[in-house]
Amino acid sequence: MVEVSSDFGFGALGLEVTGVEEVLGEVVVRVQSPDGQRVFCAGCGLRARSKGRREVVLRDAPGGDGRPVRVRWNKRVWECRSPLCGSGSWTERSELAGPRRVLTFRAERWAVGRLAAVEGSVASLARQLGVAWHTMWAQLALAAERAAGGGRVGPVVKLGFDETVMASASRRRRRRFITAAVDADTGRVVDVFEGRDAADLREWVSQQGREWVRAVEVVCIDPHEGYRSAIKSLRGDRLRAGTQIAVDPFHVVRLANQAVDRCRRRTQNDTTGHRGRKGDPLYGARKLLLMGAERLDDTGWDRLRQALDAGDPYDEVADCWEAKERVRAVFKTGDPDQAATRLDDAISWCKAPEAAPELHRLARTLTKWRTEINNSIATGAHNGRTEAANAKIKDVKRSARGFRNFANYRLRILLAAGRKPGQT
Repeated sequence: MVEVSSDFGFGALGLEVTGVEEVLGEVVVRVQSPDGQRVFCAGCGLRARSKGRREVVLRDAPGGDGRPVRVRWNKRVWECRSPLCGSGSWTERSELAGPRRVLTFRAERWAVGRLAAVEGSVASLARQLGVAWHTMWAQLALAAERAAGGGRVGPVVKLGFDETVMASASRRRRRRFITAAVDADTGRVVDVFEGRDAADLREWVSQQGREWVRAVEVVCIDPHEGYRSAIKSLRGDRLRAGTQIAVDPFHVVRLANQAVDRCRRRTQNDTTGHRGRKGDPLYGARKLLLMGAERLDDTGWDRLRQALDAGDPYDEVADCWEAKERVRAVFKTGDPDQAATRLDDAISWCKAPEAAPELHRLARTLTKWRTEINNSIATGAHNGRTEAANAKIKDVKRSARGFRNFANYRLRILLAAGRKPGQT
C-alpha cells in the first residue's frame, strides 16, 4: 500500500478515495461517490432508486513522481421508480471523465498540453498512459478539432504564406508540400492546406469567410510566383482590390547572396579548374563574401581584398559583392522613396553590360518583384513570424517521425502553433 496523497484531488470532483495501492509500478486509486446521495429522475422528477455499482477503469495523468495512475471508479447505477417513465436506468456522471471514455479529463488536459508544447508524440504519450495509439488519438483529436474550429482567429490584417515539405519523394510518390497561412503580426497559424500552387491557394481562400478575407490588407510571401499570381487573381473578388503583396526581405537578400556564391564557384572553376579547396583564395573567403560590410573589421577587410586580388581576375565576384550590399541597403531605410531609389540603383548596377551573368539573372528577379519589394518597405511586412511558425511545424513533424495523414498533421500543427503565445 502507498499513502493517499491530497494531490489526487478527487474530493473536489465529489468523489471519495476508498483505497490506494501500487501494482506493477502503477498507482491504483479506487474512488466512488459518497453513500446517501439523493438523485432524481430527469424525465419525471421522482427520486431514483439505486441498482448498485459498476466499476469503470480509467487512466489518469501521471502523479508528481511520474508514475502512471490507474483509477478504478465504482460508479453508481440508478433507475427510475415510475413504470410509466421512459428514462429507464443510467449511471452517474462526474467531472472525472466523460461517458465511454478511457482517459480522465485531467489526463486529456495533460496530454494535450504535452502535444501543444511538442514535448512528445501521440505514441509516446499513449505508452506513458498505457493505452493504444488509436485510443489516445481519438480523444486528443477532439481537443485538436476545437483548436482548429471557427472563431479561433479573429480578423487578420497582415497574412503570410510559406510552404514546407510534408513527405519527401520516393520511387512511388512525389514530394508532398503543405502551406501554412500565418498571422504575420502575431505568428499564429491560421490554417494549413496541402500544396503550394496558385490553384491550392485560391481554393483555400475560397473556403474562408468573405468578411474575414476582406479584412486582409497585406499578403506577405516569399518570391514565389504561384502565391503572387493567386493573390493577383483574387483581388477585387474575394480579396479587396487594394490588397498589397509584400515580398519577404530576408529572401530578397538571400537571392543576392546566392548570386555572390554562384559567381564565386564559377570563377573558382574557371581560374583553377576545380572546385574550391583549402588554400584557394576565394574558397577561403567564402564566408567573408556573405558577411555584411558593417560587420567586417580591419582584419576581415584585408583578407577580403587579398582574396579578391588573388582569385578574381575580372572583378566579377567583387561586382557581385557590391550588388549584394546595394540590395541590403534597400532594407536599411524605412523611407519608401529612398528605398525605391536604392532598389533602382541596385537594378542598374546588376544590368550593366559588363556585369556577371549571375547579376543579370538577379536584375531580372529584382525588376520582376520591384513593386512587392517596395510594398515591403512601405508596410513593414515581413515573413519573420511566418518562418518561426514554420520552424514549429517542422518540430511537430520531427516529434512524430513524419506524417502520412494530412488531416492528423494539420490538427497537430494547429494544436501546437495555432494559439496565442501563452494560451492553453
